[in-house]
Amino acid sequence: MPRKPDGYLVHIMLEGGQTLQVRVKDAREYTELINQLMVGGDEFIPLPKQMDNEYMIVRPRRVAGVSVEAIYTSSVGIEGV
Repeated sequence: MPRKPDGYLVHIMLEGGQTLQVRVKDAREYTELINQLMVGGDEFIPLPKQMDNEYMIVRPRRVAGVSVEAIYTSSVGIEGV
């Protein structure tokens, strides 16, 4: 039986070489985030908060690429997840 991930880490690559990492809890959340980012346009999109009083907004047309990584907290050797 396949294991279910405990969360997903979404890597967002921006023009200019900057990379953002956003952690989401389920596949629905990262699917919605990717859909918003790939629509394009000039309107800012808020990214999910990682900590209290923290936020980030991006312009979709400045996104060069997106990568999604499944996170399993039960795996050996993962610290700070």
